[in-house]
Amino acid sequence: MAANAFLANRLTAAPSLASASCSHTSSALEASPAVCGVVTRPAAPTMSLSSAMWGMKLQTSVAPKPVKAGSSIAVAAYDDDEEEESEEDITAAYEALYGKAFEGLKKGSSDDDNLGDESRGRRGGDRRGGKNTEDKMEERVVQIRRVTKVVKGGKQMSFRAVVVIGDKKGTVGVGVGSAKEVITAVQKSATDARRHLVTVPMTKYLTFPHRADGEYGAAKVMLRPAATGTGVIAGGAVRVVLELAGVENALGKELGSKNPLNNARAVVEAVGKMKQFRDVARDRGIPMEELWK
Repeated sequence: MAANAFLANRLTAAPSLASASCSHTSSALEASPAVCGVVTRPAAPTMSLSSAMWGMKLQTSVAPKPVKAGSSIAVAAYDDDEEEESEEDITAAYEALYGKAFEGLKKGSSDDDNLGDESRGRRGGDRRGGKNTEDKMEERVVQIRRVTKVVKGGKQMSFRAVVVIGDKKGTVGVGVGSAKEVITAVQKSATDARRHLVTVPMTKYLTFPHRADGEYGAAKVMLRPAATGTGVIAGGAVRVVLELAGVENALGKELGSKNPLNNARAVVEAVGKMKQFRDVARDRGIPMEELWK
């Protein structure tokens, strides 16, 4: 009988022990993973700055979170009840931080035209950003020859080009350049011609004010004015130079050598000897009317 009474007392005290065990502290929970039907996750170790620097042991600062037995670990979820930000709100927030966004140029506006003019003025113009007058020059290739230079190691083959440029308004130039490629040689000669521009004096009838002769090496050139409607009567390099200079009525003749480069430079020499009537009158100190008396 005494044994039966002892067992009855133990069974009666079991619920109280279970309830008392449920009030364990967090340290007791760590010691016993399964108490009162509760499962805990292991603490995630975090490394402090001191332990990382001096090689100390890892310190745990995250307390374990109880999870119900038989359930999987919960994943953090965002609250779906919050309203999503509209594009207007996002745009307003962006403008508040960084200012108004660039919307581009409107179609049909003149801003793109002005932008193009500015870029051409910076790149295609002169060093001051002004308008480049050389862009209106017309180029003509007078001659392309294959030349050879004899050096110690053998022969070097290259191309030589003669180019005449002019704006047909009284400005003309002759240049020469050589390179291993034809295109490069033409570009060099055009650059050389721009460096040697001369002004051709003309009357209102687009002809020479008077006759002149020019010589360059063995080439000799004779230039004569002509009446309106005559046209340019010349051949070879002389005709090319006169047409690009803007002369419409003139006579030209090659005397001596037929070399295109020498004849073109002879034309430039003859043009340099010409003077306008006002220049002669100014040099003599008399009015222009006195020249025909």
